[in-house]
Amino acid sequence: MKRLLFLAAVALMVLLAGGCASVDPGALRNVAEYQIRKTFPPVFIWQEASQPPTGALRGTVTDEAGNPLPGALVLVSTVRGQTVTARTDEAGTYELENVPAGRVTPMAAAWGYDAVNGAPVRVGSSQVVTGVDFVLPDRLPAPVTPTNLLIGQPLRAPSNFPEPTVATRIPFTFTLDGVTVDTGQIYLPADLPAESLGPVSDRAPILFIVYPSRPLNWDAASVGLTRDGFTVLAVGPDGDRGLDMDGHIRDLRAAMQLWVDGKLPIEPPDDNWVLLSGSFGSLIVFPALQDLPVQPPRIVDIGGVSDAFLGVQALYSDQLEIPPPYDSAVAALGRPDRDPAFFYQFSPALYAEHLPPTLVVHMLNDPVIPHNQALALIDALEAAGVPHETLLYEDTTHYLDAYNPTPATGTVFERVLDYAEETGSP
Repeated sequence: MKRLLFLAAVALMVLLAGGCASVDPGALRNVAEYQIRKTFPPVFIWQEASQPPTGALRGTVTDEAGNPLPGALVLVSTVRGQTVTARTDEAGTYELENVPAGRVTPMAAAWGYDAVNGAPVRVGSSQVVTGVDFVLPDRLPAPVTPTNLLIGQPLRAPSNFPEPTVATRIPFTFTLDGVTVDTGQIYLPADLPAESLGPVSDRAPILFIVYPSRPLNWDAASVGLTRDGFTVLAVGPDGDRGLDMDGHIRDLRAAMQLWVDGKLPIEPPDDNWVLLSGSFGSLIVFPALQDLPVQPPRIVDIGGVSDAFLGVQALYSDQLEIPPPYDSAVAALGRPDRDPAFFYQFSPALYAEHLPPTLVVHMLNDPVIPHNQALALIDALEAAGVPHETLLYEDTTHYLDAYNPTPATGTVFERVLDYAEETGSP
């Protein structure tokens, strides 16, 4: 018991060190359980046999009107992220095989509907459990209404990457759900007068970037991206949200809503823009995708997560070099065996057929987000017939640092701009 209390105390310190505005008791429990499983696997983890016993689930997936949902996904995960999946047929029926024997929580999902967890089911060895049915409600995301929009004074922002460049940077803030979101930044090419804040026409595509941290941390990259006439609209996670992923996602939707409504000092989106994210930013972009006010014509994913279940698998391996407190941040989000629907939303590889054309960029030797995340997304896009391009590169760090660039940093920079310039092409 003393060991358990000690681990819980460590978990508390980890979350506090991470800058969370509040500590969720559920997150504490999740971190403590993870630390136990990670530290004492011979004692607390059932040792799998070479061929562990399995069973199967059968059932249907329908909408609320009782109509079958063909192509819906049904999934079961273990605590360590190993999954089995199946798709429904034209009648909305499925059979999910190779389900680990024991107590499992199945989930079902379909585009345009809310993903739902089913009731826990106990599966015996070689047993087929029937009647495991799902009813998916229509997806009706809660509206976002940003208020108190404040557009700051334009400033001149320099960067030496990839060559000396100066842009006009305009900060903006807004309030959503009682939180002041102060991460928004707009970067205009230097040839646009700072006092001209009206619509911009006949320009290169707009890059809407969701950074993994505050955009000012990536100032050199954003300024550099304006070199060839690109306008950059940059947002990132607000520190007041802590581990509130739904809050981060709503902030993104709100920022884009301001853009669509013409309330920001750049022209509203047409078909000539690109949505770009990387690392932690991908965990904000992909869950928000089907709820955005407009769909992006193209996406660039740099070092992102495409399968959260794979991410949990890596969490228990020796592959990762995530420094504290971020190593426990993933564990704090929950367990995939108990809440697979939560992890599904962060797994675009499982709904790749609904993604727009995508450029997948990843470091081959990435110690923070292994490049199997990129491979999973590439394979899924290929299977779905979605146009995609790939850039896998070698470097020394997970993050592309425009302040201390390497040759790989320049390679990625130029490839992203080339891809973005193709957006408006026939």
